[in-house]
Amino acid sequence: MKQLLLEMHGDLKRFALSRQCDPDEIDDLLQDLFVKLTTGKTGPVANPRAYLYQMTNNLILDRRRGKRRQERRDDAWARASFGHELRNDPAASPERTAIDRHLLAQVDAAIAAMPDRRAEILRRFRIDGQTQQHIATELGISLSAVEKHLQKAYHVLLELREELENEPGQEVV
Repeated sequence: MKQLLLEMHGDLKRFALSRQCDPDEIDDLLQDLFVKLTTGKTGPVANPRAYLYQMTNNLILDRRRGKRRQERRDDAWARASFGHELRNDPAASPERTAIDRHLLAQVDAAIAAMPDRRAEILRRFRIDGQTQQHIATELGISLSAVEKHLQKAYHVLLELREELENEPGQEVV
């Protein structure tokens, strides 16, 4: 069964993607499948390929249920901490919109003033959601170089935040 799993690795990845599994979680999911196969006891299986597809599907469903449970716990915690009347903020006032645009322009300017590679790494990590390892591999640099770029970028943004918080009438969110 383990050998078949190794042979079907690509097929199972595509299967998980077709089930809208988060691409970043697929390798973890297949690792879980491997662990279940190696530690669990299974009897004779009539159709091993179908069995692996079904196990993969079950793991995807288990992860989804777990995420929903976590979201409900987080929501319950937020409501207990901040009140049951949680709702989206009403439409922002024109004044709030103008202030937010001004703050965003300052953040954009701070990022634009960073070295190109540092700004690119920050955008990829914080906006695009790429992992640090993925960024390092794509840029051909070490993981520690990515971490150092991020630390320096965060330092610039924290300095900007402190500067903005010290401006009279500014409320930084």
